[in-house]
Amino acid sequence: SRGAAVPPAHPAAPQIPTWVSEGPSEEAAVCVNCQNNSVGERCDGCRPGFFLLDGACTKYGPSCGA
Repeated sequence: SRGAAVPPAHPAAPQIPTWVSEGPSEEAAVCVNCQNNSVGERCDGCRPGFFLLDGACTKYGPSCGA
């Protein structure tokens, strides 16, 4: 039952609303560490050799590789 215990509150938890209200607006925010072969300030582009298909950066098209 050690795993069933309620974890202690994180020490930074009271500051999170302050950080959110003081941070940049959504329009001014910049992504960090884009994933899934995406690039750009908003991770809205694809790395060279990839293209956007159904919202994801894809290496091969549906008719490629046959």
